[in-house]
Amino acid sequence: MSPNFIQEQLSWAYVRAAVFSTGFNLSIPAVDDHGIDGTIQSYQPSRKCVDFQLKSTTRYRIINGNIIYDLRAQNYNQLIDTTDNPQVLILFIMPANSEFWISQSHYAMCLRKAAYWVSLMGRQRSYNLETVRVEVPLANIFDRNGIQNMFSQL
Repeated sequence: MSPNFIQEQLSWAYVRAAVFSTGFNLSIPAVDDHGIDGTIQSYQPSRKCVDFQLKSTTRYRIINGNIIYDLRAQNYNQLIDTTDNPQVLILFIMPANSEFWISQSHYAMCLRKAAYWVSLMGRQRSYNLETVRVEVPLANIFDRNGIQNMFSQL
């Protein structure tokens, strides 16, 4: 398997574990034709939904409490649109060395490093042909508490 495929599958494992730990539902469309990889639905009275696009990378920098990531311009422009459901980018950052992506013992399995989220909705359209540099706050960790905070903020 290619390293990119393995990265993608590990990022999905992380997202599934984080979402299901909240008791929320995760749905994945059979066909991704609008840049939406999945939808998270809360079971709170509002039954609110958040759509997301999932990316994983070993290429990033951290500056002033933000992950600096070059997102494909097409993906950026899909995520800025206002839709029925709020949309977010979920970015799973991983070590550069694939030998450190996962470790396990008799007591635990660990995926390294972590995922973070950011809403790009309402930003200006990009006319770049390749990428758009985005900042993903380290404060927006995609874990049990972070998902609940995301739902309360959007």
